[in-house]
Amino acid sequence: MATESLLNVRLDAEDAHRVADLKRAGVQLSNLVRQAIRSEHRRRIGNQQRRRRAAVIMAEIYAACPDPTGLSKRSYDVHDSEQARRAIAKKLRSRRR
Repeated sequence: MATESLLNVRLDAEDAHRVADLKRAGVQLSNLVRQAIRSEHRRRIGNQQRRRRAAVIMAEIYAACPDPTGLSKRSYDVHDSEQARRAIAKKLRSRRR
């Protein structure tokens, strides 16, 4: 199990008011802080680390956003760039006529 740490932050009156507004709007502050930390880490330190492969990133996107159920199967493999290129070009040619 991962170790979690608690972070306390001092806020001035204006920031405390902003936090109260966000809470009333239903924003989960813990998620907001985590996203801000990750974003800033990527911006400042992420470039120093090895970049992730595009195939790994795309696999994560496909897993997180699967095709809707009932979608008809394509006649080509969308993950094969050459097949996709030919299918798209064919589709564009047929629309011009």
